[in-house]
Amino acid sequence: DDAIENLIHYIGKLDSPYQFCYGAWSPTKENIISIFNQTRLHFPDNKIDKQVQHLIFSFGKCHDIALINTFSNQIAMYIAQQYPVYFALHDDSKHLHTHFAISTTSHIPNIPPLTNEKLHSFFPDFIHIALTNKIILKDIIRK
Repeated sequence: DDAIENLIHYIGKLDSPYQFCYGAWSPTKENIISIFNQTRLHFPDNKIDKQVQHLIFSFGKCHDIALINTFSNQIAMYIAQQYPVYFALHDDSKHLHTHFAISTTSHIPNIPPLTNEKLHSFFPDFIHIALTNKIILKDIIRK
């Protein structure tokens, strides 16, 4: 299944200067894909069939790219404590939005996979991070 590769390439399709990865250096799409795949290979007890979660934060009226990047980095650092994560800011629609690819397999032994339910349990923290940054989110979408 090419879910990881397809999502990483989709998120990075705009070659935005505002794309970041936690856990891979150098942060090329190929290295990011490799990290996600290697994590699944090395921690087979931590994985589920779904390879990657796709999360989108839409910012509505916020157009402050520095503020959006601060928020997005804080979200990524929160997630990356347990799961590899890659994100990029997109400006190809009416509202600025950040796409996140999150491995469902943790890079830490004995951390359970990132199921839909576990991801949803993070949403109150995501909203708290947004409010701390004075960002009003238009939407959080899990695809």
